[in-house]
Amino acid sequence: MNQQIPKAVKAEMSANILKVQFDNGAVKYLKTHYNEDMVDSFSPKKGKGKRINLLLAPHNVWLGTTTSIESDGTVVLNEKDKYTPEELWKKGKDHISNL
Repeated sequence: MNQQIPKAVKAEMSANILKVQFDNGAVKYLKTHYNEDMVDSFSPKKGKGKRINLLLAPHNVWLGTTTSIESDGTVVLNEKDKYTPEELWKKGKDHISNL
């Protein structure tokens, strides 16, 4: 059975965590790609190519964001960082405490 993925209708970001509201009324939370790269940079296996972020760790600040949602439900942060509807729905958690 092919289950249809809901589309994002509203997205907010705070402290590198996305809050996404979908067209079916559900709200999910997920870490941004930047946040995942930062965590991965500490891992010996996953950190290859991401350790440059460790140099920025003491200076990690939130400078704001430009958020847009494309017609297919893809969320775009700062005109470069894209989150597909599948990624938002499947990786998203129902409660922020589950991140």
